[in-house]
Amino acid sequence: MEPTPTNRLKKIVILTSIMLGLPLTGLLLLGVFGEHHFNTLPYFSTEGPIEAWSIDARKVHDFELTNHEGVPFSSSALDGKVWLASFYGTNAPHVAQMTKQLLWPNFRYRDESDIATVCFTLDATHDQPDVLKTYVDQNTRYNGSAGKWQFLTGNQSEIDALIAESFMIQRDSADLNNVATLWLVDAKGYLRGVYHAASEDGIKDAVEDIALLQKEMDEASYHQKKARQKAEKLPALPVLGTPEHVVPPFALLQMDSTEFSHRNVRGRLRIVDFFFTRCPSICPIMSSQMARLQFALRQRDMEHDVLLLSHSVDPTYDTPSKLTAYGQRLGVDTTQWQLLTGDQEVIYDLARNGYFMTALESDTAAGGFFHSDVFALVDRQGQIRGYYDGTSTESVDQLLNDTETLWLLNQ
Repeated sequence: MEPTPTNRLKKIVILTSIMLGLPLTGLLLLGVFGEHHFNTLPYFSTEGPIEAWSIDARKVHDFELTNHEGVPFSSSALDGKVWLASFYGTNAPHVAQMTKQLLWPNFRYRDESDIATVCFTLDATHDQPDVLKTYVDQNTRYNGSAGKWQFLTGNQSEIDALIAESFMIQRDSADLNNVATLWLVDAKGYLRGVYHAASEDGIKDAVEDIALLQKEMDEASYHQKKARQKAEKLPALPVLGTPEHVVPPFALLQMDSTEFSHRNVRGRLRIVDFFFTRCPSICPIMSSQMARLQFALRQRDMEHDVLLLSHSVDPTYDTPSKLTAYGQRLGVDTTQWQLLTGDQEVIYDLARNGYFMTALESDTAAGGFFHSDVFALVDRQGQIRGYYDGTSTESVDQLLNDTETLWLLNQ
């Protein structure tokens, strides 16, 4: 029996509804049950862009200069901000073109206090604070947030070194004051985008990339909010040992041969282990787990508040230079992870009486030394809050979560 026009119309309506409903249902399910992950920007090494952060990722060095208000301005003032870096003098022939280009992103993000424009003068002799202030005042009158445009001056040799080392800019010796490079720097100081200052397409890309970094920051903030809510519902981690026990003061040597002591860990969480570089058994596994922790802590924005400390139980052999070579193979970032050496008795006593762990010479142990195969989690007060199998990925994952709990709850 041939379908009637009415039945045919009903089928068309039903099929159309199904076709339209499937994508909509998918979007609703994603919104309710899924997490949104945005495309993100590369990092940069001396070899060029890299897809994800690694030890080779270039970061702007700490600096202390003077801004257009005539007051000291340091790199720490940019912590937590996304900023566009440019390099020129206010008396340069191309200053009008550079200004025109920078006004676009500055105006687009004029009301957002976590987005900044930072200009480094290429002619500090001319660009004294009063000259820079006149320039900045003329070009930032529409900003909704104070201090968004910073123009920096100071010792020209320091500025030149910063441009060459941090921003990897090779200037033309025949025209030193013509730098057409703009860099986008993220909230942690890493280089995330590079653009040609004279290109309108380049500036468009910069404006869009700033938005991507904002989304990256928003996603991290959302994760922290959800993790904090979850952490608040968890039972408190126990304090191990006697209630009054804290890890005692110590003084050892770090990889650059300078002292590393309890003063360096004050107010920070610690993840601690014992190892030696000639270890033929568990140490490579433990070190690879520490390397994984280093990366994971950075992904969760905890790298400034959590230190990884690995103590050599073979300090006679494991000199700072040996530890440096070992650390380079592991990708150790010394701002996060320190391989420590020093007096053997001091290290053994710290293991036994400080962390309640084992470190000793042994004729029967592989490599001649016996040490604990666990990682200890130590809170900001120096109290031990947990031990975790350093050879188990599952146990180390739990350590990471427990560390985040202490960090989120500021314990």
